[in-house]
Amino acid sequence: MPGWKYAFSLNREAVKAATPPGTVRLIEPTTTVVIPEAGVTTTDRFSKYPLPTPDPADPLNWAPWRKLACISTVSLYAFVSNFISACIAPALPVWNLEFPEDQRKIEELMQFVAYNILLLGFGNVFLVPVANIFGRRAIVLISALILFISTAVGATTSNFVGILVVRCFQGFGSSASETVVPAVVGEMYFVHERGRWMAFYTAALASGSVVGGISGGYIAVRLGWFQVFWVSAVLAGITFLCSVLFVPETIYERGAHCLPIQRNLPRPSRYWPRTPAPYLSLVTLPSMRMTLPSRFRYTGELDPTYTWYQPSSSGDLSSSTAMTPTRLSKQVRSSRATGPGNFSYHPYTFSDSLKFGMYRGRIKYQFMKPWYTLRLPATWIAMLQYGGLVGAVAVISTIGPQLLILPPYDWGADTGLLFIGALIGIVFGAITTALLADRRLKAFAKKQDHGYAEPETRLPIMLPALALGTGGLLVFGFCAQYPGEYQWIGLQVAYGMVAFALTQVPSLWFSYLIDAYNQLASDCFAMICILRGMVPFIWLLFVIQWIERDGYLVPFGGFTVIMGVFSLLIVPILWAGKRMRIATARYVVGNQ
Repeated sequence: MPGWKYAFSLNREAVKAATPPGTVRLIEPTTTVVIPEAGVTTTDRFSKYPLPTPDPADPLNWAPWRKLACISTVSLYAFVSNFISACIAPALPVWNLEFPEDQRKIEELMQFVAYNILLLGFGNVFLVPVANIFGRRAIVLISALILFISTAVGATTSNFVGILVVRCFQGFGSSASETVVPAVVGEMYFVHERGRWMAFYTAALASGSVVGGISGGYIAVRLGWFQVFWVSAVLAGITFLCSVLFVPETIYERGAHCLPIQRNLPRPSRYWPRTPAPYLSLVTLPSMRMTLPSRFRYTGELDPTYTWYQPSSSGDLSSSTAMTPTRLSKQVRSSRATGPGNFSYHPYTFSDSLKFGMYRGRIKYQFMKPWYTLRLPATWIAMLQYGGLVGAVAVISTIGPQLLILPPYDWGADTGLLFIGALIGIVFGAITTALLADRRLKAFAKKQDHGYAEPETRLPIMLPALALGTGGLLVFGFCAQYPGEYQWIGLQVAYGMVAFALTQVPSLWFSYLIDAYNQLASDCFAMICILRGMVPFIWLLFVIQWIERDGYLVPFGGFTVIMGVFSLLIVPILWAGKRMRIATARYVVGNQ
């Protein structure tokens, strides 16, 4: 099988022609005669990847309104989860006023934020495997219900330890919003559509923190501490109800092991024209659906007991074995077919969308699978960059309001206005990502001789965002260190820079992981969210003491250096990302 030595020994043309997991044929040239005088004109046609099945229950075939309702609901869940996580930060100073008998230092109160973020990350170690076993819908509903119940309990809890426990359950109930939800988005849309919809989701994800930061202080000061939880409980209840109605199961079974290359084909004797099947190796398997030449494609009736996947015994492109049909187990035949061998499907109704997914078993394997993704370099890079940006936002959103209460600002209940700069950054980040991500992917595929789309194509878009996010930390530290009448403008701009990066960078990374690793993407998200929880948790635990000892500039300068190192890790992916996917193809194919 191809490994690291093999991948980096290939010349540039061999790498360009290779089709490891994630490389798909997006453009297929078609020839059209326009007018006799003009001769022959070649036009390009976009291919749909993944290939949809004839089944209306296939999420790729859902009606636009159903897809829109689903992505709007899961984006609402992401928004509310981050709203609940962030709204308590500007309300922390109200604690000592609301509970004078239980006075707490600010570093103790910051545990409400730190432990919530920690559980938001670590909860996915449990939730993602369970979602792979029982389906996405079940986990989204259970998580939304836990979020609603814990928030309602918090509205009636008046002691420090009780609130801390509630915040931990809120974090656990929010976990699926950053792992299962992006998997849902990826399973509904084709490769050339994911960029814009992932931008829509990440904009909702990031704006929840901002809106929560703006409103949390006002609610706590003007309505009281407990109203922060009551407002959050109402939002969580609406989210749960919408999830029950509008989030169907998006995992769609296509074979015994859900391999992305599995697709039913007829018996070999029914190919037309009768020519030998192409020779394919492990490197070409994951994208064979798109690279199979049109003369080998079959448009007649399908025999559901045959598939065109069979593991290759060699990873060498030059000595791979021919693909031969392999008989499938009867259990993998679709239960929605109207009869044996008959692929006329029932319509997909609203009552069908309320059903839960089927049990998939392999419990031990599913719980171990997220840890296997640590063998994939992109998982580590996305993990560090996303964790660093979330840590930056967590520190700014917690320290900023405390800073603006003090002279020369004296903003009082208006400290939440600091988040307006972040909201502007999120809007710009979402717009630029939605406009550029898919457009760049299509433009790159058109320029290629083979019409291939590569997951790395979208990643250069995040270079300015990484630079802005890193620089924003330094700007914030400088403005906080040297307060002045107009330094709040610098604080706003700095927060906007970091928020812009937080919107764009995870959006592009989520799209990359779904494109490159397909059904392993949710397992990658689980690992990413572990560090996403650990980094802000660690930073929040010691940042107050560090600021008290050295001021603002030194800690934020240190954060800038750390984020700068994380940002530079994008260079190896841009330079040799496809070689890395060739080297790790055996891990992806073997763990689908």
